[in-house]
Amino acid sequence: MAKVIKVKNEEENVIYLLTSNEGIPFLYVNKYLKFLDTINRSPNTIKSYAYRLKLYWDFIELDQLDFKNISMDVLVKYIGWLQGGSSIRSKKRESNTINDNVMAVFGFYNYLARFHSEILDTKLDFYSDSNKKNYSYKSFLEHTKSNVKYRLNALKLRETKKPYSKLSEEQLKKIFQTKLNIRNKLLVSILYETGVRISEALNIRLEDIDLSDKKILITKSKTPSGENRLVYISAETTNLLQDYIYEVHEKNNFDSDYLFLKLTGFSRGDVCDDVTISAFFRELSTKLGFNITPHMFRHTLATELHENGLEISIIKALLGHKDVQTTMNMYIHPSEKSVRVEYNKVALNRERNKK
Repeated sequence: MAKVIKVKNEEENVIYLLTSNEGIPFLYVNKYLKFLDTINRSPNTIKSYAYRLKLYWDFIELDQLDFKNISMDVLVKYIGWLQGGSSIRSKKRESNTINDNVMAVFGFYNYLARFHSEILDTKLDFYSDSNKKNYSYKSFLEHTKSNVKYRLNALKLRETKKPYSKLSEEQLKKIFQTKLNIRNKLLVSILYETGVRISEALNIRLEDIDLSDKKILITKSKTPSGENRLVYISAETTNLLQDYIYEVHEKNNFDSDYLFLKLTGFSRGDVCDDVTISAFFRELSTKLGFNITPHMFRHTLATELHENGLEISIIKALLGHKDVQTTMNMYIHPSEKSVRVEYNKVALNRERNKK
């Protein structure tokens, strides 16, 4: 079975590699992951592609296939394996997860067809001749001939859209009344008041914080539109932030400019990572009896700002979105209370019209 390993390069940047269980690197997958880094894909995107291609390699090895000999039958069989409908070891996955995994595989073969076509043994045209002069990265389907394109589109599973989750007033009250250590209390407060992504929060440095003006500069984001934007915090959170810097950074003399640090264990004083934060939110969810994720605070803030009359363009800027449509479609969730209020206004006018 394949495995993903995380290492640091000479510039101290985190990179992801795919290897065998024995630690032997998979050359062409790692070339592709390096290519994604070269074209400035975010670390989170590269990480997700590494794990998606790990799944594909597990399938290839379990079914004793050669990755260089790719066919439509193999792709169909892979989808069946992802669905859990195969006799070889697999588990059931949702349609959107399967589509994301398959598109990662398409992207990999598109890369091979463009830069290492000599190793491929396939009748599928992953990269049309008409596009070979353009070396800017595009999605896989943009580089396939029409007949192949439609056949690959047919592989895409219908996705069941789930409603995006926000936290209710009662849930927020329980969260903020729960006894938390000073770091986690500060993290929850910043997530709720600013709507930043968890990756953005973990990249906040002390130099990005303006305590006098109660604002934070977000310098690193998953999208260019999210970088170098200002977010704002309340006086209460500013005071908590000052206490945290004194109690954690100054008292312990930690040699780190990152705001959120690990407080226990052998890595005490290191910057918080996904593992630390995920563990905290799992424990908090179990303790309070309902699911809580960092991203739910982002949805909650957007909805509350919208319901309080803030212009959608301002919400877009605060969240770091490129398009207003993204903010409207994904982050605005009218509460039952607000829907009822607006409905009652219309109902009242209708009653008046009857008289």
